[in-house]
Amino acid sequence: MRNRNATRFRCRHVSPPLLAIALGLPLLADPVFGQGRILDRAIFFIKRGSEVVGREEFVLRTGRASGQGDGFTISARAYYPADRSTPIMVSTIQFGPDSLPTAARLDLDIEDRPSVFVSLELRRITVRTVTPSGESARQFPAVDRALLLDEFLISPYALLPSGGEGSLTTVDARSGDREVLDLVNLGMEVTTVQDASVSLQHLILGTGNSARHLWYDDLGRLIKVSIGSDLTATRSFNP
Repeated sequence: MRNRNATRFRCRHVSPPLLAIALGLPLLADPVFGQGRILDRAIFFIKRGSEVVGREEFVLRTGRASGQGDGFTISARAYYPADRSTPIMVSTIQFGPDSLPTAARLDLDIEDRPSVFVSLELRRITVRTVTPSGESARQFPAVDRALLLDEFLISPYALLPSGGEGSLTTVDARSGDREVLDLVNLGMEVTTVQDASVSLQHLILGTGNSARHLWYDDLGRLIKVSIGSDLTATRSFNP
């Protein structure tokens, strides 16, 4: 479900560093950034069917990268294909104490090398995209319970919003597109992780062929994500 209730505007001569400072984000999005306690550190390999197409490394820490208030920070590097020497995306997502996203920065190594800044405020969501040729920004109405996602990232699922089951709104970090989905907890179920059968907590976000199946261990760590019929991301336990 695409949201069309957005305003769009363009301006120039606003540098990424100034935007980062305005949003309270570090000037360099880096998985080792920050002084907070590490809650989780992981590498995921992403498969489409039987083919490994990407990998993602992320760190989940206590505290916000900006140092502004309590909360959490997920810093990640995504590589597509998996053997790429430099990341196609470097991201930092900040969360409040309620595990709801408050701000994000995504730096992409694609055409025009855009940097995307997302601010989730009480009344609006702002998505700013900065390229060498200028800046564009769009604003959307705020949502009560958001999950900020991107097609390159698995790490946002490592910290689901508090409140348990019920509806939440996924927000595409780059486009601002939104979709209201139901989150259902099926409890402990058996699934396959690296050719082994393990019992994990199974949550489902959405329905039908596009549903996200999320699997967590008894420590609350994300272990596996399945999206649709052929995309699977699995935590690596190799030394």
